Amino acid sequence: MKKVLISLILLFLGSAVLADTKQPTIVFNGTTYTLKYSSYSKETKSFMNQYYKANENGDNWTDLIGVYYIKAYNKPLEYAKNIANAASKKTPLDTQLMYNDKDDIAITNFMLIEGDEKHRYLTQNMFKAEKPIAQKGVVVIQFTHKYPLNNEEDAIKLKAILPENQKKWLEGINKTIIPDLVDKEIKTW
Repeated sequence: MKKVLISLILLFLGSAVLADTKQPTIVFNGTTYTLKYSSYSKETKSFMNQYYKANENGDNWTDLIGVYYIKAYNKPLEYAKNIANAASKKTPLDTQLMYNDKDDIAITNFMLIEGDEKHRYLTQNMFKAEKPIAQKGVVVIQFTHKYPLNNEEDAIKLKAILPENQKKWLEGINKTIIPDLVDKEIKTW
């Protein structure tokens, strides 16, 4: 009986420890993403959290959800314009900027061709910036999807699905409530 009781206590304690270490998740358009990377940038004085699908991480991802707190900006539209401007200096295919009348929410949406000669891909990037109540800075949620580009046929196929995906993801990011930021260093891969 003693052994059974000790086993049950150990099982309970082990479960409590495992429950405590569970990483936060975000559900975006019906898919669950888990926090797998978190860091603080001294340069920009900002926190960065990155969420990935269960079988993906920073080395092998198709979708990425980023959550950022950036002290350097106080206006969401200013942040969104700067992100769009930085993207336009790369290889943008399309850039859009949207904001509300109060200027407290702004969304930028752009596509980039990235990678090297062996591994080229197109990324669909969306950033929603908001002004947090009673805080300096902006909070941002990012959704990025990566499409491999192995040849010209891939690019032609993408033309057919990009508008529908873009519309679905813009609706998703517009509805998504930005979660609390995790302010500790994490890297799970």
